[in-house]
Amino acid sequence: MKIDKRITPPATAKVSAAKGKGASKTAAPSAGGGDSLTLTESSTRIRALESQIASMDVTDTGKIESVKAALADGSFTVDAEVVADRLIDHTKEALRKRPRKK
Repeated sequence: MKIDKRITPPATAKVSAAKGKGASKTAAPSAGGGDSLTLTESSTRIRALESQIASMDVTDTGKIESVKAALADGSFTVDAEVVADRLIDHTKEALRKRPRKK
């Protein structure tokens, strides 16, 4: 199971930034019939930060190297009880999320 810690910002069709706190959060539809969205300065900044965070590498190279070394020298141990508990928890969660048949 792979855990992806990156945050992906939601996609938007058209976004235009407005300066100032008194800026409107929504605008009237354009003449072309498309939707339009106007963001405040803080919203624009949050989107920029989300984009930066999404591109960051969250890999713990120190931990990876220690696991590689433990595997190489044969000292890596697996706690079977912990693995079993997590598999059971994962299965329970998957069953809870599964749509029920009527």
